[in-house]
Amino acid sequence: MLTRLLQHRFGDLPPWASQKIANADLSTLEIWSLRILDAPTLESVLADPS
Repeated sequence: MLTRLLQHRFGDLPPWASQKIANADLSTLEIWSLRILDAPTLESVLADPS
């Protein structure tokens, strides 16, 4: 679902983004799913969680 939302907002995902999503754990995916609401760029959504 995160991939589809990111594609809708930012267009086709580059390979690095798809790979990062595929390798992420559940808690990271949850953080990214919330970031998509406010983040201005794909890179800022997929930045490492802190």
